[in-house]
Amino acid sequence: MTRAKLRDSLDAIASFLDHAVAGGRTGFARNSPAYASGSMAIIRAAALFESCEVHVFLGDTPDDVVAALRTIRNIASHGGYRAMNDDVFWATLTDHLPPYLERWRASIAPDVARDS
Repeated sequence: MTRAKLRDSLDAIASFLDHAVAGGRTGFARNSPAYASGSMAIIRAAALFESCEVHVFLGDTPDDVVAALRTIRNIASHGGYRAMNDDVFWATLTDHLPPYLERWRASIAPDVARDS
């Protein structure tokens, strides 16, 4: 995955994340567009770690974080929402994922001008 593709993926994750949390916790309900956007943010974030190329940029992400993303992704995409703990999901979207998103962006920032 090139820096440009990674940057595009991170932009998509950020957009889904912004939409998911825009209405606050009360707007984040099962079967809502916000909930679907949150699911897509997690699905896209977990997908970053399915490519060996990404480890160059994101390799310092702790294994337990990657495992947690995969677990939530699997619940969202395979298990259905009824298996999801909504409070854990919300905390993931509002507390846990944003700092990693910033960190991943920083990992490609020095070479932004070269890849643009």
